[in-house]
Amino acid sequence: MRTIHFRHYNNCPRCPVIGAEDIPGDEFYEILSLRFNIRIARDLCSSHVPHLVNRPPLERWLEHAVIDWEHVDHLPLSLGPGIMATLPGGCGMPVIDGNHRAARAMRDRHDFFAFVLDEAETQQLLRRSMDRSIADQHWQRMLHSKPHPKDVQPAVQEGEQS
Repeated sequence: MRTIHFRHYNNCPRCPVIGAEDIPGDEFYEILSLRFNIRIARDLCSSHVPHLVNRPPLERWLEHAVIDWEHVDHLPLSLGPGIMATLPGGCGMPVIDGNHRAARAMRDRHDFFAFVLDEAETQQLLRRSMDRSIADQHWQRMLHSKPHPKDVQPAVQEGEQS
């Protein structure tokens, strides 16, 4: 049996496959047992205003995110804001779309903006991205959690992108 080898832009496995730009498919972000459908997240935040993300919480988040530093420089500067979800019980506000953009912004000392899904939108996103009963079970566990002691600064500032 033959193996098909796909060529990626920049020979980077994180960049798109050459010629596959028009192939439909959903993109997902997974953290622990949670799964976020990025297409649905974009729909949910389509009327939102981007917020400036505060540096310390973003840097703390990026310490735990998987960043391919070779890929960071392949990103066009025009990709726009990322997307952050708001988990209940003070469990945090993970960047579910735009981690590499955020890493580049931090490295280059630029501001990073993100659309922020509130708790209700995040719960709706999880229910639509994974099995509803499993999403609800995870949500109930998070409701009874406590925030990490280092998570004292708000992740985002109110206001529009400039």
